[in-house]
Amino acid sequence: MSSDVENIDLAPPASYFPLQDGRYDVGPGLKDFGIDLGNGPADQHVFQLDADFAATRRVKLAARHERLSKYYRTQMLSSDVSSAILRFIIERLTLEHPDLFQISSQSEKDIALQCKLTGETLIFDQKLRLLEVQRKGIAPSPDYHDALDALACQVQEDLAIINQSPFGRDWLAAIHLCQANNWAAEEKIGQSFQSTHEPVAGMHNSKRDAEAIVNTIVNKGPFLRFAWGLTPQAELNQHPRPCLSATNASTRKGRFDPQQPSLFLRVERQILWPFPEQQAALFTIRTYLTDCHQIRDNKERKELLVSALKSMTKEQLKYKCLNKNRKPIIQWLNKNSQQPSNNNSLRKAIHRIYRAR
Repeated sequence: MSSDVENIDLAPPASYFPLQDGRYDVGPGLKDFGIDLGNGPADQHVFQLDADFAATRRVKLAARHERLSKYYRTQMLSSDVSSAILRFIIERLTLEHPDLFQISSQSEKDIALQCKLTGETLIFDQKLRLLEVQRKGIAPSPDYHDALDALACQVQEDLAIINQSPFGRDWLAAIHLCQANNWAAEEKIGQSFQSTHEPVAGMHNSKRDAEAIVNTIVNKGPFLRFAWGLTPQAELNQHPRPCLSATNASTRKGRFDPQQPSLFLRVERQILWPFPEQQAALFTIRTYLTDCHQIRDNKERKELLVSALKSMTKEQLKYKCLNKNRKPIIQWLNKNSQQPSNNNSLRKAIHRIYRAR
């Protein structure tokens, strides 16, 4: 398995703190894509590439090496939908990051996408089926299964595709989920939006509501939304059935210890891009981890997080694995900070975890 990534200087990751109203909310919370949230051009990018790219790629390659079908699944993904979304991904990458992705034609029948961060050149046919990968380093293990798998390994986001039939039925047609947040591609592939979100505590999830949301994201937008939670581990891949070699896999859902505090705010930036002609939508998930020592040192953010935790119902606390931890976490947050932290230490922790694999 290769984790070779070209040594290219990239900007620091964007920063998002979606707790501005101090409440925990599981509603759609759809915003217009591209709104300014203080991160400059990154807020207008579907695919954000930054200094964490190498660590994120190691996570993806490690997940695929464990078992590809655990993290990547398709079901009833038509060639029309696949081609439209693959073309969109390639176009956005070359538009948003022209210094990192260049496209060319090797012949009248071939399309080549040069990916400078990975040192790979992906060769597609005119229907964007993956033909070949030219690379400087060792191939991932296993090598890319298809075009969507190959493109997903060039970006930091996880990907999902929602499809809708002419009769109104919807289903998850593809999931590439290597940075899982306690849900599994194997279990969700092929499910409807309503079934997928059935476990979410506090969500209005009637069939009518689900159909309205799917109709919106397939025909309107693009949209931006955020989801957040707290986790004791600085791990991007938190699959509900962790690999046996995963760091601290057995203690992920244990009780929070204020004497040895390990707590991270996990934020997902989610983009929903519509493909009305194909009655489909691309769903991207970019995950950020922030050490809660930082939040503890910031009075305003600390108060918003405490307020949001207090607003959670018993069902929501159980769903987020916080039912035994809310009280000790709030008490710890409200104490004076004695252990300053920063994003650099978090980044080093993530790199250390995945370099050892």
